[in-house]
Amino acid sequence: MNYIAPFFTLFSTLILLLSISPILSICDKNNHKGWRTIAVFLIFFIFGSVTYTILLLLLPFSPLELFIAPIFAIGSLFTLLVIHLSLKSIHQYQITAINERFNAQHDALTGLKNRQFMWQNLKLKTQNKQHFALMLIDLDNFKQVNDAFGHLAGDALLKAMATRIQAIFKKKNTINNSVELIRLGGDEFAIILDYTKKSEVTDCIQLLQNILKKPFFIRGTMVHIQMSIGISCYPEHSCSITELIKSADAAMYKAKKQASGFCFYSIEYERSSIQHIQLNDKIRNALAKNEFSLHYQPIFENDGRTVYSLEALIRWQQQDGSYTSPSLFIPVAEKAGLISSITQWVIHAAFTQLEIWQDLGHYRHLQINLSACDLQNDGIVDYLKEQLDTFNINPNQVILEITESAMIADITLAKNALRKLYALGITLSVDDFGSGYTSLTMLSDMPIKQIKIDAQYVIEMSRKNNNFAIISSIAFLANSIGAKVVIEGIENQKVLTKVSTLETALLQGHFLSHPMKAEQLEPMFSSTIKIMSLQP
Repeated sequence: MNYIAPFFTLFSTLILLLSISPILSICDKNNHKGWRTIAVFLIFFIFGSVTYTILLLLLPFSPLELFIAPIFAIGSLFTLLVIHLSLKSIHQYQITAINERFNAQHDALTGLKNRQFMWQNLKLKTQNKQHFALMLIDLDNFKQVNDAFGHLAGDALLKAMATRIQAIFKKKNTINNSVELIRLGGDEFAIILDYTKKSEVTDCIQLLQNILKKPFFIRGTMVHIQMSIGISCYPEHSCSITELIKSADAAMYKAKKQASGFCFYSIEYERSSIQHIQLNDKIRNALAKNEFSLHYQPIFENDGRTVYSLEALIRWQQQDGSYTSPSLFIPVAEKAGLISSITQWVIHAAFTQLEIWQDLGHYRHLQINLSACDLQNDGIVDYLKEQLDTFNINPNQVILEITESAMIADITLAKNALRKLYALGITLSVDDFGSGYTSLTMLSDMPIKQIKIDAQYVIEMSRKNNNFAIISSIAFLANSIGAKVVIEGIENQKVLTKVSTLETALLQGHFLSHPMKAEQLEPMFSSTIKIMSLQP
């Protein structure tokens, strides 16, 4: 009985000794004063337990010791358990914190650094006055991959792209300076490259372009990807992080627009952006004040005299009498989300004029251009139906022109929109055919009844012998799928004589007739030029 109590206290001492290592680990991981205080108390408890054990062995036995000694043992077990669980919790918390820090600065899909890391890295470099180039990268045809193969395939492509770039950067003697690859989101990437001379930046760009020479394989299909790169340099272009990003972004869009692959920032891009903002406001005011007007360019039958239809073309006359080109303000309107309003204005104005001509007994086809944005929702379908009913116009009179690039921007949406428009009884035309990647096989799956061959084929016909053969082939194949062909860009008698040999082709060009105001066209209706009657 004399040794039972000392056994419990000796056991509690050993347990307390086992608590020293974890409490010291906690103090090392968490420098809080409370844990250091607990460590000191633990040492006192150990000394107290040893002292009490010695006293129990030296002093006469007391039955009270059999009650107190087990309490010491239980207390020491409790202490060890609390300290051990605390250490485990702190360890798990640190792992969670590390993972959160990693996730906060890394992209979940590719594992690359993300936008937050880019800001911190750029801030550090600007503070250290380190020269660097910021490259913003956008994949040019990535949306088509998503549309054709699905988003999972698109994600796989992004990971494969990231892997390729990382692999080339890790190779020796490729990039000697510090370089960071970052994914900003979607198909946008960024590269931060330290440099001492500009040639190092162009060498890096060359590496990136070489990476894309080898195609990617998606579900057994070989896919070629192109990228547009915009570059801004610190401190050459700006010392502000915000301005550097904006400058690189402006250069990237310039590279995309020019299809040049890459572009270094220039102050001219900023001026251009300011001009776009100013033009944006002017377009809004022009819509509000009804400053736009329509001119009409005839499209002729093969004889070059019989008018088949009239194409409505928007014009914007300024106070000084000059005209702002649609090629300038239409892209700005598309970016600003104003193009749908412009299209609706054109439809309303064209239908108003068509009704006037109908009241005068002149029936004709009218061709109106749609933009890619007009095919993105059903708004244009509902508006056309409303306007057809309002003006009591036969849908067979209306021909809507959609550019080839607008159709392939999102083939699924385009097909749905075109079928709904066709259901209204409207004739659909593909404009600028041959400028992109649309095939006649693809068009045969759509309700297309007219094809306008890209004018560039006609313009370059005199120096490219194969162009007429291409035009002839397109005309033959188009007729085989029940579509009429319009050859535009006829600028001289030689070209007119040549294309007139295509008996079923419709003809358009400045040599035949310039775009004219409605009142200038009306004398033609009573002249020797025959206006084709509406075919039901």
